[in-house]
Amino acid sequence: MSRIDYKNIQIIGFDLDQTLYPKSSEIDEAIQDYIYDKISKKLEIDIETAKQKFDDLYQKGKGLSGSKSLIAIGFEKDVAKNIVQEALENAPIAKFLAPDSKTTFLLQKLHDIYKSIDLITGSNQKNTFTKLKTLAIPVELFSHILTADNTSKSDLSAFKLWLNYYPNYKPENFLYIGDRISSDYEKPNELGIQSILVNIQTPDLTIDCLQLPSILELGKYLI
Repeated sequence: MSRIDYKNIQIIGFDLDQTLYPKSSEIDEAIQDYIYDKISKKLEIDIETAKQKFDDLYQKGKGLSGSKSLIAIGFEKDVAKNIVQEALENAPIAKFLAPDSKTTFLLQKLHDIYKSIDLITGSNQKNTFTKLKTLAIPVELFSHILTADNTSKSDLSAFKLWLNYYPNYKPENFLYIGDRISSDYEKPNELGIQSILVNIQTPDLTIDCLQLPSILELGKYLI
């Protein structure tokens, strides 16, 4: 159960990938195609063989996670985790995205209520703006857009820069909305930034963080 005091929140940051849009089978396939290509190049095998090796571990056989499947194939642990994140952020998924007026309306309401809403994403700038355009989310809603071109969530530089934009506010005045425990809850939490995770169908009860099945559920807590 989260212990966020929402009355203290002044600035809200959003992740982009699988936060401002829901997960889908088409997006999953595009992400996996990106991973197959990495395996193919590392092992010097064709794509179909790479696909079989990954799928045997990931879904058809042992049921390992994406990163653990890559480790079993022969990637270093950190490299495996980075490939999965890169796949999520760099795979050509924009063609599978579609505008959702309810999400855009929610963002507009939050923009009107709070001092600022920002975007902090692991996608690069080109992909970020392509996805926002496809989702019909106006970039003007965000006071600041931090991308992977010059910051990173994993080393905290993105969150530190975000805090520095508002020197008159404390970390407890910030709220970050994402979908991944590691990058969107654990990392900001190291700096005292509070989080809510969305698009979570099965909450992890071991973490002290509100976890919602849809981004639209935010309205119950923040509006």
